Amino acid sequence: MSIPQLKMGVLDRVSKYSRYLLLLPGFVLLLLFLLIPLSMIVSISFFERFTLAGPENFTLSNYVTFFTSPQMSTILLNTFGMSLIACLIAFLLGYPMAYFLVFRVKSTRARFFVVSLLLVPFLIDWSIRVVAWLPILGESGIVNYSLMSLGVIKEPLELLFGRSALLIIWPQTYLLWMIFPSYLALTRIDPDIINAAKVLKAPPHRVFFDITFRLSLPGVVMGFIFVFVSTLGDYITPALWAGGIQTLGLSVANYAANFVWPYAAALSTILVVIALLVLYVLLKVVDIKKLVY
Repeated sequence: MSIPQLKMGVLDRVSKYSRYLLLLPGFVLLLLFLLIPLSMIVSISFFERFTLAGPENFTLSNYVTFFTSPQMSTILLNTFGMSLIACLIAFLLGYPMAYFLVFRVKSTRARFFVVSLLLVPFLIDWSIRVVAWLPILGESGIVNYSLMSLGVIKEPLELLFGRSALLIIWPQTYLLWMIFPSYLALTRIDPDIINAAKVLKAPPHRVFFDITFRLSLPGVVMGFIFVFVSTLGDYITPALWAGGIQTLGLSVANYAANFVWPYAAALSTILVVIALLVLYVLLKVVDIKKLVY
């Protein structure tokens, strides 16, 4: 082999493997800030105590304590039940908005304007957005004042400090994460397919469910995942506005604040495992690669 051929072979190998170097920064960040901390949390959950000197006394009692606790079913129901309901509400509100933007708003400028309006609340500081619910849903807030002025109710409704607060605040907070993936999936649908179905005299409901909704399902599932994961890990909103109903996230925060780290780590591990199982089932049902390719 001549020297030029040898050089070309070396350059080909370098160019072949150099593309993987682009993955290196992301992989390092993923390793340092996700995989290593997660492995530490899982390992801590199998010990009785954790001090600055290190973990002490390997045990499974943290998991046994949780699964034998009489509050286990209530905590799991609060955590996953409320998150699933919030996802459903976000879907019922967000999908029609995405559908309207794609198939009813023809002007690109108008679409950009509507999307900009949807982004405005997220430009406000999170703490301000949280406190703003008091004058809206409080006993003397706008909602109760309007309903009492119209004669719909005689006494203020307790919209805050209960489950109803979560079902209002969570969908509003994470509605955008349902709209954008659904919007992206709807824009990728070929209009000729819908037009062909209409030419063949397909009923409007069949066109929607069999074509539009089915082809946009990967975006819906991605939005569902975004909202589900976001609400699942949110413990501040249940603590502030839901009357402190017990969820896994709030339990983790309480035990960690009291330095009961092994039990908090066990609850965190349970939360992650169940969430991953739910996401695995969703990703098996729908191929989200269709959203990209």
